[in-house]
Amino acid sequence: MSRARAAAVGLLLAAGAGCEPSRQPPVEPVEAGASPNARILPAPLASETPDLLDASTTEPSTKLVSDDYGRLVMSEAGQQSPLPLPPATPLPEDTLSPRELAGVTLEAAFRWRDVPQPPKTPEVAVEGLQAAQAVTGLTWRIELAEAGRMRVQFTSRALPLPSGAELRARHDVHGEVLLWPGLTQYRVLPPGALRTLLGERRVDVTPLSSGSARPVGEGKRLDVDVRKVEVHASLGTLHLELGKVPEAGEGGPLLCRALLEILGVDPKSPECVAGEVPLHASYAWQGGGGVGFDVTSVARRTDLVSTDMLMPPPSAAFAAAGLPAAQGGVFLSRDELAAFRTGPLPLPASVDPGAPGEGFVAVNQTDELLYLLVDGIPAVAVPPMSERYVSGPQRGTYVVQWRTFLGESVEPPQTVEMPARLVRSAAEEEEAANGG
Repeated sequence: MSRARAAAVGLLLAAGAGCEPSRQPPVEPVEAGASPNARILPAPLASETPDLLDASTTEPSTKLVSDDYGRLVMSEAGQQSPLPLPPATPLPEDTLSPRELAGVTLEAAFRWRDVPQPPKTPEVAVEGLQAAQAVTGLTWRIELAEAGRMRVQFTSRALPLPSGAELRARHDVHGEVLLWPGLTQYRVLPPGALRTLLGERRVDVTPLSSGSARPVGEGKRLDVDVRKVEVHASLGTLHLELGKVPEAGEGGPLLCRALLEILGVDPKSPECVAGEVPLHASYAWQGGGGVGFDVTSVARRTDLVSTDMLMPPPSAAFAAAGLPAAQGGVFLSRDELAAFRTGPLPLPASVDPGAPGEGFVAVNQTDELLYLLVDGIPAVAVPPMSERYVSGPQRGTYVVQWRTFLGESVEPPQTVEMPARLVRSAAEEEEAANGG
């Protein structure tokens, strides 16, 4: 056993005994992308998010070990195959040497369906809406290293996790690591946790199945040859277009695994192969609704920085629970929301005694994390059984819509006059579930 491997084994054993690597606990970060708007009722999102749940605290039967190149491998007694990451255990130190890696960089975005348009009235300010859309697009920046690493950067204000947070993965384990903005803390995400992380802002494992897949043709996307696959699982159906991008190497399957996890499909799926990258994904849920995911650009690289792929980076302390703070979930400032209209309308005062003097109160009486769109722009995410006050919209007529991030629940749009108190009730949720 080499000296470097022996040191890695020692670190792992210390972690298995409950000792964290010798990193100092960080100061709680102030995440990027938080709204300067947030006057919140009744308390910040971080204190109202439901208790974070881990589906399993059982350690794997075989220990994780890093080799001389920083790759996680199983001990000599185990099988040479990817292991699921243990959520309750700090990871061994990653030891990639500083160097440049070949791979690709992708720009990508989630796409909501049935997004309503603003009303066709003279006071609608197109430029203000376009500016808000530019900062709330549901965007990811993804780096895939040929050697089998993935780094996902959250680059939007309106994602369930704040701008500056990251996901990292590697080909020799199943699961991901979530990094706080500023890389101060990390949390291990076991396989199956991505669906609840993105859809509900909590860590709970969705049961995984092997699913079933069938080819549905070939084509081109972004001038790349793609094979089209339809994957079926108990939660719904996923249409994938997998592009031939040899430069992605072992990094390509990591994005494929992540997208399958959201469907509840085991990351060991044979559909995820080296040299292919998902360029399009379209989910259709069993109970209705769906969401899309599109890669908008692919850049071949020979200069990816290996230390940007460390899992975890040396600056990050292990967090057994918690998520990066969302600071209220209001995505736009008062001025940005006011810019949706050229000026106020002379409307009569609201007859609703719960309506504020300006703007709106968004009330979520369901057990889901819900987004409220204003004129098709995500304005606020409201946790279950909570409400948020949002200031800024000028007096006038707007189109609003409630929805979940992954699109399992999408309410019909409503035209409302603001100021207003906008309520999504549990009774409405039950009626929709029953097909009412």
